[in-house]
Order: sequence, then structure tokens, then C-alpha cells
Amino acid sequence: MENEEDPVKKQQTVDVRARNISHNVRCLECGSQSIEESQADIVVLLRKLICDEIKSGKNDKDIYKKLEDVYGETMLYAPKFDWKTAALWLSPNFFSNLVSLARGNITTRSKFEKGL
Repeated sequence: MENEEDPVKKQQTVDVRARNISHNVRCLECGSQSIEESQADIVVLLRKLICDEIKSGKNDKDIYKKLEDVYGETMLYAPKFDWKTAALWLSPNFFSNLVSLARGNITTRSKFEKGL
């Protein structure tokens, strides 16, 4: 009985890993959905590719690397941090800090002008 469950458990493990990877990969056709959510024709092939890579023993990092090499970095929802993408990663923090400083400056100025 235990031998009969092993292939089922293995397939469930493959399915869970494939879904986790699919949530982090952008659909090439629509661009706004992950390949887990999309119904585009190419997505079926990409899901099969991911499952095949998992079954062949590759880890998640290797699978992401293969997808990036074949389809480009824009396919991944979380691009690498390097000099090319530094502005993308750092700009939200920069603008958030800039707004906070401006807000603090305005508040301090208005208190000073009121004589508080």
C-alpha cells in the first residue's frame, strides 16, 4: 500500500513546487498575470516545462535561471538586484523618504510660523 502512495505523493510535491514557481513567473502573452493565473496557450507549455525540470531533479533556482536565460529577466516578477535594476529597487525607498522629509519640513515650518 505504501508503494502505491509514493507516486501520488511525488506528483503532489511536483505540483506544489510547480505552482509556487508559476506564481513568480510572468505570462509572456498578457504580461499582467502569472503563468499560474493565465490561460494563454504558451502558459501550458511553460507549466509543462517547469514540471519536467522538477521531475528531472532541478532545484527552483536552476529553473528560474533557465527561464531567465531562455525568455529574459522581465519574465520574472522579482528581477535580480544589480546595477541595471538598482533604480527599480531603490526608487520606492528614495521617494518615500523624500515625501517624509518634505512633510516633516512643512509641519515644522507651519508650527514655527504659528509661534508654537
